[in-house]
Amino acid sequence: MALKLGDLSKVPAKQKIFLVVLVCLLMAAGYYYLYYSAAAIRIADLEKKLGDLEHEIKQQEVIARNLPAFKAEVRRLEEQLGILLEQLPNSAEIPSLLKNITDLGKESGLEFLKFTPSAEVRKDFYAEIPVSIQVSGDYHSFVLFADKVSHLPRIVNISDIGFAAPTRSGDDRVLVNVGCTATTYRFLEQAPQAAAGGSAGTGKGTAK
Repeated sequence: MALKLGDLSKVPAKQKIFLVVLVCLLMAAGYYYLYYSAAAIRIADLEKKLGDLEHEIKQQEVIARNLPAFKAEVRRLEEQLGILLEQLPNSAEIPSLLKNITDLGKESGLEFLKFTPSAEVRKDFYAEIPVSIQVSGDYHSFVLFADKVSHLPRIVNISDIGFAAPTRSGDDRVLVNVGCTATTYRFLEQAPQAAAGGSAGTGKGTAK
């Protein structure tokens, strides 16, 4: 039997209060499940995004504060790279550099018995060019030669030094045959992959 509006007046007060509370609870539950729950999830998602943005903003602020120092460091590294590249000759300069080495040896009083550039060894942005050298002269002449080579504007490293066959000259000097490897370097104008089909012996020649 349906409850009529007039019958509510006959319902005891305690039951009326219970009905009112029950209706309020049902409305609250409906509000929570229909609106508040979805809104709470949305709010939590927005709060997370806000936190991520605030963290990113702080990171950008740190970068902005250090930007002048970063730019200065980049300029310093670029200057150092420029200095290093100036000490690496390109392929066109290799023959003249090798001739300079032989000229320094002759100026120091050495006689060249062997001067043979080997195949270059490619690295990241440069190539090593080892030169097998054998000279005859006294010890001090070779030391003078090595010192002059070390003061060249281009990088030349002398290694694998060996002394052999000492003899005495007519002016009572002790002459020795000295073998060593002089390694110079050249700047790679193009990537190794692109240069693979080119001449691997660029800059190899006998300078006398």
